[in-house]
Amino acid sequence: MSRRSSGAVVVGLDPSADSRAALVWAADEAERRGATLRIGHSWNLEAYRLPRADLAEIAEPARNAAWTLLEQAADQARQRHPGLPVEPELIEEPPVEGLLRMAATDADVVVTGRRGLHGFRTFLLGSVSRGVVAHAPVPAVVVSHGGTPRTHGPVVLGVAPESDTPVDFAFGQAEMRGVPLVAVRAWTRPQPATGHRFLLPRDAEQRTKEEAADLDRLLAPARAAHPGVAVITRVVAAVPEQAIVESAQDACLVVVGAHRRLTRFGLPIGRVPQRVMHAAPCPVAVVPQPRR
Repeated sequence: MSRRSSGAVVVGLDPSADSRAALVWAADEAERRGATLRIGHSWNLEAYRLPRADLAEIAEPARNAAWTLLEQAADQARQRHPGLPVEPELIEEPPVEGLLRMAATDADVVVTGRRGLHGFRTFLLGSVSRGVVAHAPVPAVVVSHGGTPRTHGPVVLGVAPESDTPVDFAFGQAEMRGVPLVAVRAWTRPQPATGHRFLLPRDAEQRTKEEAADLDRLLAPARAAHPGVAVITRVVAAVPEQAIVESAQDACLVVVGAHRRLTRFGLPIGRVPQRVMHAAPCPVAVVPQPRR
């Protein structure tokens, strides 16, 4: 594969198992793209709130330890893919700010572990992955070390109405990997105030046909641009995140879009991508869509 003169895959590093899995995924992605792998590790003693005298005493050993962690990770990536350009970087600012800065230049994708070193099992995502996904200017991929890594399964794409932003990214991933793409569209039945669901079979069939036609319309430009990608479409009456996760049981990657929300409370990327990232058995790529 010929190397590109620009473009990078940025990955955040800490000693956690999820972060190590993210490093492997990012190195493979950089190799597929012919891109540079940039590994960022944040070190900052201010969070410990120690007296300044103590900070000064431990600053140099802490920085050296952080750099050792980075160098070991870079060596691991080089051994996995000889010839891969690898650039380790110590992040002086908080991790989310540092990774966003690294991703804001020429990055194609930014990668994090699902949970960091201090993640709590009760949380859907670690604070770093949550912050990166909510604000990254490029697709953000969240990786967990759990389960068996899949390399030959399909790429699963969740396609919402009038939402074609993640389509090109998903087709590109399927083409690079030489795997099929499964495009999922889910629609929900009406929910009357009584709580009972009622929809005539012929109405449900018509709704499914309409959703399938809209899905085909959104996929058409990418299908023409990537004629070698085999495409399977699934249109179901179900909760969207449930349909996507169920379709991803043998997938190598799930791709969803996210409308960012400038809100003080709630989920800044919406319910569907948040729940898919929590429940999917494989890495999840969240592609940012223009703010409304």
